[in-house]
Amino acid sequence: MDYSALAAELLSFRTALHHLPAVRGLDEMSGGEYFVLHFLLRHGGTAGPSELSRSLYASSARIAALLKHLEAKGWIVRTPDADDERRVDVVLTEAGAACIREQLGAVLDEVSVLLSALSPEEAAEYVRLQRKLLEKGGTV
Repeated sequence: MDYSALAAELLSFRTALHHLPAVRGLDEMSGGEYFVLHFLLRHGGTAGPSELSRSLYASSARIAALLKHLEAKGWIVRTPDADDERRVDVVLTEAGAACIREQLGAVLDEVSVLLSALSPEEAAEYVRLQRKLLEKGGTV
């Protein structure tokens, strides 16, 4: 099997796929402000900046800038950590939760439409293969 040729073909497809609204939505959800909001929503509404930094693979300076923007929009608040006053907790506000739920709903609707171009078996297999690649890459 020529994996180099497959890799080149995948790159070509991935570049073209990036122009689809559903894929752009997925990309938006996997980085930046929406990633932070989605992470907080999935983790009970609270996390520490270092946890966000590790999950986003971003520097503490990048996380600090993101948090500043999210706080200015009223989507998060930073509160002192109850156990260690040198640290802060990042807490999702109701406005932030509403924002991410709306964004997430729109993206999931777009992705559902895109996946419906496949048979149910193909769609399940596509997701399974994506998960397998992530597991092999050590990121899940």
